[in-house]
Amino acid sequence: MKRSSRYILAGVVILVFLIVVIHLANTKTFRGRVVDADTKEPIEGAVVVAYWYKESWIPLGENLVKLKDVKETLTDKNGQWSIRGPSGSGVNSLSYGFAVAGIFYHTREPGFIIFKPGYCSWPNGFHIETCRERLKPKLTDELRGGGTAELPKLTNREDRIRSQAIQEPAAEGVDEKLREFHRLLNEERRNLGLGEIHY
Repeated sequence: MKRSSRYILAGVVILVFLIVVIHLANTKTFRGRVVDADTKEPIEGAVVVAYWYKESWIPLGENLVKLKDVKETLTDKNGQWSIRGPSGSGVNSLSYGFAVAGIFYHTREPGFIIFKPGYCSWPNGFHIETCRERLKPKLTDELRGGGTAELPKLTNREDRIRSQAIQEPAAEGVDEKLREFHRLLNEERRNLGLGEIHY
């Protein structure tokens, strides 16, 4: 093997190694707890969805935001959940940015959805008057930091239907990753005498 080929191969190996190290350094486990807002008892079997967007931009060019990944989990008997994924950075942050061929990109901090049939969904519940004051936390940062989500129970059919109108992340292949979320949405639809949605 020629000396120049060895240098190129060594450079590629080092680059791959650095990318893996940076990826692992920017990964964390997000944790939290989901409880009933009135009784403070844990809610078992609530689905927690975490999703990440990747923002790409070219200097003096156009920004492009695409869904990078989505993961879900169910709360355990103590109402606890955990999801491992990119730590991400703020919308305008370059701290975790990378540059490849003049295109800069970074992964944003995760967003979350929490849903359990019969309860206000987070964060969609903030659009429902009966949920607005009692649904906690008010900010996504508290969930990212391991906070406790307090979900009030819904007592009327109209609010339970409204609680299902959740803006979920959309991209090819997402439906396969959100099986529990869609199962619980359909469970609530059956409870309300509505037809199931096929994802």
